[in-house]
Amino acid sequence: MIATGSYKSPEEKWDWVVANLVYEDPFVHEFLLMLIKATTHDIPTMGVRVKDALIYLRYNPEFVEDLNEAELRYVVTHEILHVALLHCTTRLPVDEADADLYNVAADLAINSLISETVNRKMPRDKITHQPIGLLPSTYKLPPKLSMEQYIMMLQEKNIDCSGAKGFDDHRGWTDADAEIIKEVVRSKVEQLSKSDKVWGTLPGDLQNAILAAQKSPTRWWKYLRHRLGNIVSTRNESTLKRPNKRYGYPYCGTKRNHVDRKLLAVDRSGSCMSAEDQGHFLSEVNKLAEIQPMDVVSFDVGIHGRVVQFDRRRLSFEYQGGSGGTSFKEVFEYADARRYESLIILTDGEAASIEQPRYVKDVIWVLTDLNKKPPVDWGRRVYITPKGVSQPQTAEA
Repeated sequence: MIATGSYKSPEEKWDWVVANLVYEDPFVHEFLLMLIKATTHDIPTMGVRVKDALIYLRYNPEFVEDLNEAELRYVVTHEILHVALLHCTTRLPVDEADADLYNVAADLAINSLISETVNRKMPRDKITHQPIGLLPSTYKLPPKLSMEQYIMMLQEKNIDCSGAKGFDDHRGWTDADAEIIKEVVRSKVEQLSKSDKVWGTLPGDLQNAILAAQKSPTRWWKYLRHRLGNIVSTRNESTLKRPNKRYGYPYCGTKRNHVDRKLLAVDRSGSCMSAEDQGHFLSEVNKLAEIQPMDVVSFDVGIHGRVVQFDRRRLSFEYQGGSGGTSFKEVFEYADARRYESLIILTDGEAASIEQPRYVKDVIWVLTDLNKKPPVDWGRRVYITPKGVSQPQTAEA
């Protein structure tokens, strides 16, 4: 066994520290097993990135060599929490101009959750011996808040975050394959949360932050594009060009035709959707229609008006209804009777429970209120939120 502190190479130090995390910090070690570790000189320090639905942890060997063991453990923990809290995928800014602001806020949220010990310390400047990571105290902000809370506070104080750097590299953060990565991370967290030997080693505030992150809403339009762009079904259609396999001519044969019929139902009860949400929703329907045509209808206690097919861009859509009540029964019956493959419902979720449809294969609830949920436990849920970023009522790092 190698004596701690004496290493022939940065790689040897890396292997030693990572191997010892199995008992020093099993949560971090378990997450490390998911990542592809790679040395690189393309970045000056260390960073996580997503590519081709895989998570990479890249590190510059010279940076590793310059750290002591306690500092290396801290930086590795920091990177793992970026992954576990979905900072590098689904919680990215919509506007690239906000990238520096989000990077600072993400580091503030993480660094205030990592407790420094003898075996884990934030990297220090070699001359001043002061921590080089970003901390809430640097900006006179309270500790242990969510990334979104730090974003709002930094904006309220008009703090310029451009050029602010921590000890890791945030380049390569992307929303490509974000939904896939979110499911991978969520499944891993769910698995580890059931193990006392792993989960029990984490402080309570860090446990809560990690669990809350798995429930954070996705940018709904990104999800719909990703999800619906991959739903393709097959259906048999009659054709005179082929004889019936059993009876021959003059009976029609069949052919398999690829069909993906989508129905988007807009809840017009009360004030379910603001004018801004309506405009944003219409814009995204136009983009989705470029992939495949879809039908849009408005409803409250019943379906109102005709079903409109979006097979090209529309500058407006007449939302009818608005009686104050909501019933999903008619919409689901309509979708089932016409064999729609996918049903997307924009709603606040407040209505009586209904039975799961027989023929509709994919149901997505697009909810307009973070505090609301559909009256059933089936189907996927996404939320419309400001700029697609969650503003949760509970703490979330």
